[in-house]
Formats: sequence, C-alpha cells, structure tokens
Amino acid sequence: MIAIVAALQRETSGITRSLGYRAIEGPEDFAVYTAASNQNPPIIVSGSGPERASKGTAWAIDKFDPEAIVSVGFCGASQEPQRSGDLVIATAATNLAGSPFEWAMPIATDSIDANRSLLLAARAAVEIAGIDYHIGPMVTISSLATASGTKRWLGDVVGATAIDTRSHAIASTATERNVPWISVSAVLDDMNVNVPKIIDRVDAGPKQRRVDIYIKHLLRYPKDYQTLRRLKFASDLAKTSITNFMPAFIKAYSDLKVINSSSAP
Repeated sequence: MIAIVAALQRETSGITRSLGYRAIEGPEDFAVYTAASNQNPPIIVSGSGPERASKGTAWAIDKFDPEAIVSVGFCGASQEPQRSGDLVIATAATNLAGSPFEWAMPIATDSIDANRSLLLAARAAVEIAGIDYHIGPMVTISSLATASGTKRWLGDVVGATAIDTRSHAIASTATERNVPWISVSAVLDDMNVNVPKIIDRVDAGPKQRRVDIYIKHLLRYPKDYQTLRRLKFASDLAKTSITNFMPAFIKAYSDLKVINSSSAP
C-alpha cells in the first residue's frame, strides 16, 4: 500500500470525489481520507508549509505503514515551456532554506533523490493518462514564490524544474523512516505570472479559504481580479491533471510490483 500526502483539500478533492473516499478522524486539523477499495491509498492533507508536510508524512507512516509515500499538489513554474495543468515529476527534492532576502551565492541546498521504481511508475502513468509533463528537480522553499523574477531566478540559478513548499519536507521525513517516495505536482502559475500576495497568505490548515476573504482583497485591490480569475481556471486545470494521474499511477505501480515479484529469483 502507498499513502498520498498533500497540502490542501483543493489539490486532492478530485481524487476523493471520483474514487469514493470518505473522511476519517486525523490528528490536529489534518484532513484524512480512506477509500472503500483497498487498491486506493489513504490521503493525508496536512496544510501548507514544510513543517506541516513533515508532520503529515510522519503520521501517515506511523498510521498506515505504507510501502511508499506519494507527494501530490500544486507547484509554481520556473521554466518557460511549463503551463498550468502540466505535471512535474521530481527526480529529486531540493531544499532552499530561508527567505529570498537570505539567499546568497554560492547557493546552499540539500537534495534527496526520488525512488527510481516510483519514477518509472510515474512516467508510465503520465504517458497512459496523456498528460503533458516535465521531469527534473523540485525546489522547496519556505513560502510561495509570487514574483515572476523570483521564479525565473530559481529556475536559472538553482536549477529548479518547478517550486513548491512541501516536497523536500516529505522526502526528508520519508527517507529518515526508510520509506521510498515520489513527488508529482501540477503547475498552477506560469513562470511569467506575478501572483497576488493574498495567495501567499493562505491559512496554515488544509481547507480552502472562504470566498469572502478574496472579496475583501478585491475591494482593496480591484486590479487583481483578472489574475485571480485566471488562477481559479488554472487551479481547475491543475486539479484535473492530478485527478487523472492518480488512478493511472496506482495501476502502473501495481503492475510494476507484479513484474518485479515475477522476475525475482
């Protein structure tokens, strides 16, 4: 059995609805879902940021004793060809500590390689599902990169294929527990998009913010309307890609296990 760890409900709501999941009791204010079919893995939605991602992963391992951890969610593009809804398969998770004001040359990073078998299953899944994808290092930072210049710098200087706030924390915790991991993320914002600051002020918990919070923001910053509208559309594309990917990945992973077991001496 594998376990899925994500940050926000909106990232996994398509999976939980389409595959018959139900909510069960979890720790703190985490959201935890299990499915009637044993073939579908439990989903732990921890909330935003590396600390919560790490706690959610540790709890998932203690609770479900999974064979592997799959990190899913949204990410920001840091390369030109990427578009909203594209998937990014992380060959490694790289941590870039501190805030942009603290980053200096040479760049100090900590990188953890993803499991090769899980990478193979992920690549097979995107091919089967027909989803555009990119493969390379995912760089984890402490808070969302909202400025296009920051995203471009992370791609050009740090070598990020894309950026998020969870993958390295999940990878680090899983590696410490000797559990293989993979991170697959859907691009939310293109590299050249300057995201309104409200996106970086999402509540720590996993639930989506109320609509009235965005209305209050737009009353102060009406020029952000078109960008937030495009981000809502991009969020739907990203969620659809994750929803379509997961059943294909579950099957690819299961098939790979059968192949590996049959070829074992």
